Amino acid sequence: MTTPAGSERPAEGDVSIAAVDDLHERPENTHWILYLAAFALFVALTVWGLVAFHQNERTAQANAKATELAQRYEAAGLGALDVDATARVLGTSGGPACVDPDGALKAGALHQQLVNGAAGPGQRPILATHDVVAGERLVIAVYCPQQSAGFEEDLNDLKLVDGG
Repeated sequence: MTTPAGSERPAEGDVSIAAVDDLHERPENTHWILYLAAFALFVALTVWGLVAFHQNERTAQANAKATELAQRYEAAGLGALDVDATARVLGTSGGPACVDPDGALKAGALHQQLVNGAAGPGQRPILATHDVVAGERLVIAVYCPQQSAGFEEDLNDLKLVDGG
């Protein structure tokens, strides 16, 4: 029997073998990299969601404390505070203002010596008013009231006068 050019027909009884897809012969665990990447993405998104949730909670607390501090500043006659900036700087814990308020006050008094503003030979300590530390007193009262007693004790070592 003749066939078109270049093709042969198998003889009767022979089996025709075509190209076979060997996909079914691969082991089942070849997709573990894909599964691992999907799992890692899931874990990363879960962690990000938890962090974002807690960040929003901290932001709300920081804004509440900053608002309270701004109200106390205005009531004390110290002027208005920017609530957003205060919340960013002091956060929920008072930040650097509550780390060591006693030590910070001593270092500030030592380095600046409550001076008259002159430089060089004309620079000399002055008797400062109680208003100089009133702002710090309010920050400590709002953010770290447990340290108020120590702060007030250290204020007794400074010579502060009444008046403006």
